[in-house]
Amino acid sequence: MPEDDAIGSNTPIPANPEPDDRSTSMGAATLLGLGLAAPLVAVNALLGRLAVGLPLLALGIVVHELVHAAVWVAAGRGSWDRVHFGWQWRALAPFAHYTQPLPATAYRLGAVAPLLVLGVLPSLLGSLAGWPAVAAFGWLLVIGAAGDLSVLWLLRGVSSCALVADHPSRAGCLVYPPPRPAGED
Repeated sequence: MPEDDAIGSNTPIPANPEPDDRSTSMGAATLLGLGLAAPLVAVNALLGRLAVGLPLLALGIVVHELVHAAVWVAAGRGSWDRVHFGWQWRALAPFAHYTQPLPATAYRLGAVAPLLVLGVLPSLLGSLAGWPAVAAFGWLLVIGAAGDLSVLWLLRGVSSCALVADHPSRAGCLVYPPPRPAGED
């Protein structure tokens, strides 16, 4: 199947139906993550490892956004030229934004991927192997996925065939009803 014919890669936002806004403010999503991370950052600072922990955390945040994008491109059979990276200064939040609607399943996979790849996996690996720094990094990125988890919560009950577009300014998305087959009006 050519890339431009793939679902999600060039799917226009439906013109007729009003989307269902499934979003929260970027500030609220950021505060949730900061509130959960504050105790771990304080413990890290008390242990004197802040000079190492902060750059690693910053790198983890960048990779977190790259993982979102990579999964949206792969699961939505899309293109990297439809990905926009940025920073919302008011909320102190980085973001990866896919500029076309995706099937809900592809959107959900992209939303949960950083939690699993950068959070849960390193947390378990570090804990089982006795590597506390790896486990701590993983737990910080589990907490860093709080906004993503809130978006997944907002998507509960949405059909897997619905089209989901990133909200242009908030944490979350706009949900459009599943497209009707041709000839069905």
